[in-house]
Amino acid sequence: MRKAFTAFAAVSAMISGAAVMQLKLAVQEQADEVEVLAQQIHNDRENIRVLNAEWAYLTSPHALQEKSISFLALMPPAPKQILGSLDDIPFRIKGDAVDGDASVLLPSAMTKKKNAPKQKASKNKERAL
Repeated sequence: MRKAFTAFAAVSAMISGAAVMQLKLAVQEQADEVEVLAQQIHNDRENIRVLNAEWAYLTSPHALQEKSISFLALMPPAPKQILGSLDDIPFRIKGDAVDGDASVLLPSAMTKKKNAPKQKASKNKERAL
């Protein structure tokens, strides 16, 4: 019985040792994954910080003004371009809107109306000939 107990203790010690070794390897693997994720989080936070700084610079009024001057050729409005009250805004004449959009007013809409009678008259002259 002593030999059976000794053999049983040896086998159980080997099995428990193998189980502990397997558990240790699994824990190390999980720790490595956690470390990789922590590094990715750190890198992402650093990238976000850099992007926030870049966005703050690019949207600063000074940078926007420089870009608008260089790329859009826009200048700040002159004092005479600023209206003092809403009563100074002229009313639109009906029919001058483009395609039913009252917010868009083009000079071509006015010229079409002026040229329309002339075109009809010229067509009538051509028919008469």
